[in-house]
Order: sequence, then C-alpha cells, then structure tokens
Amino acid sequence: MGKKPIENSHKGHRQRKKEFFLKRGLDDMPDHEKLEFFLYYSIPLGDTNELAHRLIDHFGGFVNVIGADYEDLLSVSGVKEHTASMICLFRMLAKYYIMEKKGSVLGLNNTAALNNYCAAMFLDADKEEVRCVFLDNELNLIDSEKICEGDFGKVELPLRGLLQQIFKARANRVVIVHNHPYGSCIPSRADVDVTQSLHEFLKTVDVELIDHVVAGKDGVWSMREHETFPDIW
Repeated sequence: MGKKPIENSHKGHRQRKKEFFLKRGLDDMPDHEKLEFFLYYSIPLGDTNELAHRLIDHFGGFVNVIGADYEDLLSVSGVKEHTASMICLFRMLAKYYIMEKKGSVLGLNNTAALNNYCAAMFLDADKEEVRCVFLDNELNLIDSEKICEGDFGKVELPLRGLLQQIFKARANRVVIVHNHPYGSCIPSRADVDVTQSLHEFLKTVDVELIDHVVAGKDGVWSMREHETFPDIW
C-alpha cells in the first residue's frame, strides 16, 4: 500500500479568511490576522502570516504599520515595493475617505465633527503643516488647503496668500489647523500668541476665525472648546 499523502494544513486558508471577513468583518480578527489578510492583495501567493507578525513587531503595532513611511516599510525583510506602495496608498485613501465623510457629509457645525475632520487631515503627515478650513455661514465645509509648512508659532504665515485663498473660496468663516506630528496636541505659548494676532488681522477683512485646532500624537485640541481665548470665541 502506498503512503497516505500528507494533508496541507494551509490549503484553503486564504479562502477561509475571505469567507470569515465577508460574514463577520474585522472586529473578531486579531491585529496580525487583519494585516495578514490585507497583505493577500500585494502578495498573491504564499503565507503572509509571518510577514504580518514581523511588521507589527518592527513598528510596534498595526496602526503604526499603516502609518509607516514608504522607505521604512522597505527596510523590513520581505516587504517589496508593491507591498510598501499598497500600505501607503491605503493610508492616503483612508485619509480622503474620512475627510469626505466627516466634512462633506456631516458638516462641521459642532466641535466633535470639526475635531474628527482636522485629525484626519494629518493621518499621513510626518512634518509640521499649517492648514485652513473654509466654511460657509452655516459652518458647512467649503474646502481646505495647506497654507505652509513649519512650526505654527515660529513660521511666518503668508497672510496675503491666505487671504487670496479665503476670497477664492468665498468664505467668511475659517478654522486654522496645524499639527505636532511627534508631540502633544496642547498648543504652545507661541501658538496662542500667533492665533490671537491672526484673529485680529482677519477681523479687519470681515473674516471670522472660528477655531484653531492642533493635532498631535495624543489627539486634537480645540482652542475654542478649551476656552483658550474666552474673550474672542
């Protein structure tokens, strides 16, 4: 009698994962399995479980993997250009989706919606940026644009360019947003001083500064919500 063939324990593994996802979503999957499943689409053949563990161990968590830079991803053994590109693309698409969902669909007429929208702006940011959110009279989103790069409290804001963008958007209410990509969301003294100066400047052209939101590694900080300037909000 011939030997009984050894059964391949991985046979049908990908199909079972896909069926599980379609029935139950990702909620019951541990992080390494979520990443393993995601990697199927950049690595069409082979076991992606080991690479998923390696990525999570290297970056310290699933969210950190998704937020990793392209070059940093390529430094991990087993990650090729296609996989690194797909992870970066996913992060960019997630940012676009969240901003559209939180901004265009829900509007920005409450602090929670505004904070969510502002946090989404910097999902893929690795350097400091200053952005402006343009709003109509009902606080619905018109558009948002990057104003400049650098530390808000130290950079010289291009006021003329900012006004041009405000007038182009036909907005008379705006929110200034900037990020601390590697630090706390709590604004510095310089951030506060520049905000007050900007508020006074915008008043001279009948534009209302609704809020200044700071996004950091630990969340977002609304100056209006925290009454940083109780006399102007």
